[in-house]
Amino acid sequence: MTTATAAARNLPALLQGLYEEGYSGTVRVSGSPGGTIHLRDGLIGAVETPGAPTATSVLLTPGRIDDESWLAACAVERDTERLGAHLVATGLIGAAELEIVCTAAVFDAAFAMAVGPPGSWTLGDPEPTLLTGSGVAPRRLTEETTRRIVRLSGPWGAPGELARIRPAPVPDAALRPGLSDRHRSVLSTVNGRRTARDMAFTLGRGLYAIMLDLTRLEARELIRWETGRAADGRPSTAPRVLPGRGAPDEPPTRPTPTGSAPKAAPLPKRTPGGASRPGPGEAQAREGPPGQGPAGGRDAFPGGSSGGHGGL
Repeated sequence: MTTATAAARNLPALLQGLYEEGYSGTVRVSGSPGGTIHLRDGLIGAVETPGAPTATSVLLTPGRIDDESWLAACAVERDTERLGAHLVATGLIGAAELEIVCTAAVFDAAFAMAVGPPGSWTLGDPEPTLLTGSGVAPRRLTEETTRRIVRLSGPWGAPGELARIRPAPVPDAALRPGLSDRHRSVLSTVNGRRTARDMAFTLGRGLYAIMLDLTRLEARELIRWETGRAADGRPSTAPRVLPGRGAPDEPPTRPTPTGSAPKAAPLPKRTPGGASRPGPGEAQAREGPPGQGPAGGRDAFPGGSSGGHGGL
């Protein structure tokens, strides 16, 4: 047990202590969804969780790197930590783009872990994985996660409530003028059964960006919240394939009564952590490395008792 482990009251405090010690290894966090945090010399190089796509998924699902080229690269470079350099050297991806993808995946996975209930943690030896080259300092990660949680707190409650909603399509929503390609792609995955997590894996995009787009689509009345069909905590079994690439037939949309249907009532309103609701200043979902977060980010994640408990 390290000094940081013994003194940590929650996961952000643990990561900050490990950063100050220059720790290299893994932090396995239990919970729903839980995940694994990979540290190198105290910096966070990767975060993997069932709650959000990894950098590998973001590269492969939308076809940034095709499957055949990826498998060939993995056969040549079997050390996952050196795989990124090999991908760049062979021209499959640029160094800057790879760094953006890997860093964005760190922030997205941390957000996905933070919206779930806290769990315990255990430390382990380093494990090979695709890492961001520069690493992320724990304080920066905590501040950005705080910003995202505040940004996605609204009438539906905390982001955890929004993550459980399975939005339903509004008839002819895709035909509305003024829709961006990004919003059209999200609309194509909305079917009343998929959660934001399912859509993120289907499209190979970040969970936070998908959730932010869903709030904007709902505000424009292009989708509606299915408040009576929230997930029960189990992973969704909705297919995670891109439209037009072998997806099973979707069930027909339920008929809409004549006239405008009343909008579903919102979920009970909660204000998590006393945070004020954010202003409308952000105009676009951001999937690249974020900038400066708000002050006081140390308390971004759900805290637990000392001795190995806390959420991320």
